[in-house]
Amino acid sequence: MYIYPSSPESASSLQSEESAAIKIQAGFRGYRVRKQIHRSTKSSSQNSTSSHRRNQRQRSQNNALMENQGNTPRPNGGDAKANGENGGKSVEDRSATKIQAGFRGFLVRKQQKIAKDAAVKIQAGFRGFKARKELKQCEPIA
Repeated sequence: MYIYPSSPESASSLQSEESAAIKIQAGFRGYRVRKQIHRSTKSSSQNSTSSHRRNQRQRSQNNALMENQGNTPRPNGGDAKANGENGGKSVEDRSATKIQAGFRGFLVRKQQKIAKDAAVKIQAGFRGFKARKELKQCEPIA
């Protein structure tokens, strides 16, 4: 997965964005595995002992999978099911893209607020200057 930089001149921010995306993806993968384990344990309590053993094997496989995927980025292959449904993008890729888009939107809104606040200060200063100038012209000369 390629992470688009927020600005071309910030190489260090690209590296920090990439490490942040990797951490987010690792967290999401862990959440997905824990959710799958929770579902399997819920169904195992309702099934017989043989299915319980099967779920234990599945849990151990999921734990091994979770350890392997913890901090390593996945190649573009991803899940076959996820690739077939949405133009070749896995759930993690779509989630990371959504998170990055939201964060970039936040940064843009923050910059716009800073620019707006600066413009308001400039305008207020100019209006004060203009008001003082008009007041000075209106005063009678003594």
